[in-house]
Formats: sequence, C-alpha cells, structure tokens
Amino acid sequence: MKNKLLMLLMSMSAFASAQGIYHVNAVDGLTVRTSVSGKKIGKIPYGYQVKVLEKSDPLVIKDEGKSISGNWVKVDGKSTQIIIDPNFKESYDPQGVYVFDGYLTSQKDFIKKAEDKLAKHPALKDYYLATSYKVFAIKGDFFADGVEDDVFRVISPEGNVRVMAINNKAVGSDIYGLGGPKDPFGILDYDFDYFYKVPKNTPFWADRNGTKLMNQVSKNDIKTFTYDALYLNDLKNNGGYFYRYGKKWNLLK
Repeated sequence: MKNKLLMLLMSMSAFASAQGIYHVNAVDGLTVRTSVSGKKIGKIPYGYQVKVLEKSDPLVIKDEGKSISGNWVKVDGKSTQIIIDPNFKESYDPQGVYVFDGYLTSQKDFIKKAEDKLAKHPALKDYYLATSYKVFAIKGDFFADGVEDDVFRVISPEGNVRVMAINNKAVGSDIYGLGGPKDPFGILDYDFDYFYKVPKNTPFWADRNGTKLMNQVSKNDIKTFTYDALYLNDLKNNGGYFYRYGKKWNLLK
C-alpha cells in the first residue's frame, strides 16, 4: 500500500512539474502542432510566454548536429501568440495544442538570462525589464551583419516603456533605442500588445486596416530584407514594422 501511494505521489509530482509558465527560446520560433507529431499549425515567436498544461511523449531531435531531449507538451494556445502557417487551413482547438519543450525555458531562468545581458551594458544600468508583458526579449539579426542581436522591452528611469536593440558584433556591441522624448517617430511609450521578430526574406507592406493580400499591393510597396525586422503593434493597429536601414530606424505602418 505504501509503495502504491509513493508511486502515486511521484506521478503527481512529475505531472505538476510539467505545468507552469515558460518562454520560447528557439530563435526562429517554436513549431505548434494539432497533436503529438500532428499537423503543423504555425509557430510561437521567440520570447513569448507559453502555459504548459500536460507533459506527453518523450522526444529527441537533432538540431545543427546536436541532440536535444525533451517531451511533447500540451500548451494553452489561447494564452500565447501563434503565427499561423499559410498552408494550414484546418480548424484546431486553441485550448490544447502541442509543442516540443526542448525549446522552452522556465520563466525564472528566461528572466535571469535577459537581466544578465542587460547588466553587461552600463548605459542600461538604470533600466529594468518590462516583465509585465508576455514578451519582453527577442533575438535576431536586425543589423544585417550575420550576428544574432538582442532586443529588450524595458522601463526607463522616467517610467516610459522603451525598446533597446543591442547590436552584437564580433567585437563589442552598440545600443540603439526606441521610445522616450527623442524617439524618431514621436512615440513616447512602446506599450504595444504585439512584439516579435519579422524573419528575413518575409515580404511586408503598409496596410492600416490589415485587409490587403500580397496580390493587392503594388510591388513598389512591398519590402523584403535579407535581415530581420521588428513588429510592434496594438489592438487598434497603432505601430507597424520597425527596421534599420540607412543607419537609422524606419517605420512602415
């Protein structure tokens, strides 16, 4: 009887440990499927929070020659941001989708790593991570030099929400900020609902109402870059695509 009780408690403990809030650490986003090894729905961008509900089958994958162990886990698709794959045309249950947890980091560890990176830059010593947002840190090559950069949403000493892009180089780094009284677009606060990377070679264009398809847009209005851009927007469609070009920030609304 004691052995059965112990096994039950161990089972409950393992199940509980699988639950909680995590962040995606896959730079190019984490694939979301309808079931274990099911159809691909789309991706959750790097940095976004994921609420894990259940742990499922173990899995080992190869990524650039490295073996990564983990489990399929059931997550709450309604509480995160899923970029739907254009080839996925079916319906799915957003309250229960599946991802590989080898590319998830606990919220505590994710915040700690981001804070450690900010602490390396004296210019940001008076800023702190805006962890009240579901996403406050992303990665990508935003400066077209083939080096992975870090972008953080932070709170300034004045209490403004700002975006700080750290241009990592082979030697050293530079910081380029958005927000505050000197913002190039007159945006004091980057208090946007959406904040994620637009991968290189992704076509994007101005569309205030969000209704235009690519074949309805002039080729001259479509932009495609060989480096990554930022997408920041709110539910009222304020914001847009932010990218570095000509040694300055540019905005496509």
